[in-house]
Amino acid sequence: MTIKIKKGTVIADVQCRFRSAFPFLKIEFSDKAHQTGEATVGGHWYRSETKVRSIIKKLLPIEIVIRPWDKTGDVERKFEQTLGLHAQIFRKDEQRWIQTAGTDIFTLDEQNEIGRRLEEKTSGISHLERENLL
Repeated sequence: MTIKIKKGTVIADVQCRFRSAFPFLKIEFSDKAHQTGEATVGGHWYRSETKVRSIIKKLLPIEIVIRPWDKTGDVERKFEQTLGLHAQIFRKDEQRWIQTAGTDIFTLDEQNEIGRRLEEKTSGISHLERENLL
Protein backbone atom coordinates (compact mmCIF):
# COMPACT_ATOMS: atom_id res chain seq x y z
CA MET A 1 0.00 0.00 0.00
CA THR A 2 1.21 3.48 -0.80
CA ILE A 3 0.05 6.46 1.22
CA LYS A 4 0.39 9.71 -0.70
CA ILE A 5 0.75 12.86 1.36
CA LYS A 6 -0.17 15.94 -0.68
CA LYS A 7 -0.81 19.58 0.11
CA GLY A 8 -4.43 19.05 1.21
CA THR A 9 -3.97 15.71 3.00
CA VAL A 10 -5.39 15.58 6.52
CA ILE A 11 -4.61 13.06 9.27
CA ALA A 12 -7.96 11.31 8.61
CA ASP A 13 -6.90 10.58 5.01
CA VAL A 14 -3.82 8.72 6.24
CA GLN A 15 -5.83 6.92 8.92
CA CYS A 16 -8.54 5.85 6.47
CA ARG A 17 -6.01 4.49 3.97
CA PHE A 18 -4.24 2.58 6.76
CA ARG A 19 -7.49 1.14 8.19
CA SER A 20 -8.66 0.03 4.75
CA ALA A 21 -5.62 -2.27 4.57
CA PHE A 22 -5.60 -3.26 8.26
CA PRO A 23 -9.15 -3.09 9.67
CA PHE A 24 -8.15 -4.25 13.16
CA LEU A 25 -5.39 -1.65 13.48
CA LYS A 26 -5.40 2.12 13.57
CA ILE A 27 -2.70 4.75 13.39
CA GLU A 28 -2.55 7.95 15.41
CA PHE A 29 -0.05 10.80 15.38
CA SER A 30 1.37 12.69 18.33
CA ASP A 31 3.66 15.64 18.94
CA LYS A 32 5.71 13.44 21.29
CA ALA A 33 8.29 10.92 20.08
CA HIS A 34 8.69 7.43 21.54
CA GLN A 35 11.22 4.65 21.13
CA THR A 36 10.48 1.30 19.48
CA GLY A 37 8.80 -0.93 22.03
CA GLU A 38 7.57 2.02 24.09
CA ALA A 39 4.09 3.47 24.39
CA THR A 40 3.40 7.11 23.62
CA VAL A 41 2.83 8.75 26.98
CA GLY A 42 1.71 12.34 27.37
CA GLY A 43 1.91 14.75 24.52
CA HIS A 44 -0.89 15.78 22.22
CA TRP A 45 -2.69 13.55 19.70
CA TYR A 46 -3.38 15.37 16.45
CA ARG A 47 -7.04 15.64 15.47
CA SER A 48 -8.23 13.86 12.34
CA GLU A 49 -8.97 17.11 10.51
CA THR A 50 -5.42 18.46 11.03
CA LYS A 51 -3.63 19.12 7.74
CA VAL A 52 -0.40 17.14 7.60
CA ARG A 53 1.48 20.06 6.04
CA SER A 54 0.70 22.19 9.12
CA ILE A 55 2.70 19.85 11.40
CA ILE A 56 5.62 18.76 9.22
CA LYS A 57 8.57 20.60 7.75
CA LYS A 58 9.00 18.47 4.61
CA LEU A 59 8.21 19.38 1.03
CA LEU A 60 5.15 17.68 -0.39
CA PRO A 61 4.12 15.46 -2.11
CA ILE A 62 5.65 12.47 -0.31
CA GLU A 63 4.80 8.80 -0.62
CA ILE A 64 5.15 6.21 2.14
CA VAL A 65 5.11 2.55 1.14
CA ILE A 66 3.76 0.17 3.78
CA ARG A 67 3.80 -3.58 3.32
CA PRO A 68 1.89 -6.20 5.32
CA TRP A 69 5.17 -7.82 6.34
CA ASP A 70 6.61 -4.56 7.75
CA LYS A 71 7.08 -4.66 11.52
CA THR A 72 4.92 -2.28 13.49
CA GLY A 73 7.91 -0.45 14.95
CA ASP A 74 9.45 -0.08 11.48
CA VAL A 75 6.28 1.54 10.14
CA GLU A 76 6.21 4.00 13.04
CA ARG A 77 9.89 4.79 12.38
CA LYS A 78 9.18 5.21 8.65
CA PHE A 79 6.65 7.97 9.39
CA GLU A 80 9.19 9.59 11.73
CA GLN A 81 12.04 9.49 9.20
CA THR A 82 10.03 10.34 6.09
CA LEU A 83 7.65 12.97 7.45
CA GLY A 84 8.85 13.82 10.94
CA LEU A 85 5.49 12.54 12.27
CA HIS A 86 5.41 10.58 15.52
CA ALA A 87 3.15 7.63 14.68
CA GLN A 88 1.68 5.10 17.11
CA ILE A 89 -0.12 2.01 15.87
CA PHE A 90 -2.99 0.62 17.94
CA ARG A 91 -4.56 -2.84 17.79
CA LYS A 92 -8.18 -3.71 18.49
CA ASP A 93 -8.26 -5.65 21.76
CA GLU A 94 -11.81 -6.80 22.40
CA GLN A 95 -13.75 -3.55 23.03
CA ARG A 96 -10.81 -1.13 23.20
CA TRP A 97 -7.74 0.02 21.32
CA ILE A 98 -4.29 -0.66 22.79
CA GLN A 99 -0.92 0.67 21.72
CA THR A 100 1.19 -2.03 20.08
CA ALA A 101 4.24 -0.83 22.03
CA GLY A 102 5.22 -4.19 23.54
CA THR A 103 4.69 -6.00 20.25
CA ASP A 104 6.48 -3.66 17.82
CA ILE A 105 8.45 -6.65 16.49
CA PHE A 106 5.27 -8.19 15.03
CA THR A 107 4.35 -7.45 11.43
CA LEU A 108 1.26 -5.47 10.52
CA ASP A 109 -0.36 -8.67 9.24
CA GLU A 110 0.37 -10.44 12.54
CA GLN A 111 -0.99 -7.53 14.57
CA ASN A 112 -4.09 -7.34 12.39
CA GLU A 113 -4.69 -11.09 12.74
CA ILE A 114 -4.40 -10.85 16.55
CA GLY A 115 -6.96 -8.04 16.49
CA ARG A 116 -9.27 -10.03 14.21
CA ARG A 117 -9.17 -13.08 16.47
CA LEU A 118 -9.84 -11.03 19.59
CA GLU A 119 -12.78 -9.34 17.85
CA GLU A 120 -14.22 -12.72 16.82
CA LYS A 121 -13.75 -14.05 20.35
CA THR A 122 -15.59 -11.07 21.81
CA SER A 123 -18.38 -10.82 19.24
CA GLY A 124 -18.81 -14.52 18.54
CA ILE A 125 -18.98 -13.70 14.82
CA SER A 126 -16.24 -14.82 12.44
CA HIS A 127 -14.88 -12.46 9.80
CA LEU A 128 -16.32 -14.81 7.17
CA GLU A 129 -19.81 -14.42 8.63
CA ARG A 130 -19.38 -10.65 9.02
CA GLU A 131 -18.39 -10.33 5.36
CA ASN A 132 -21.22 -12.67 4.25
CA LEU A 133 -18.78 -15.24 2.91
CA LEU A 134 -20.45 -18.18 4.65
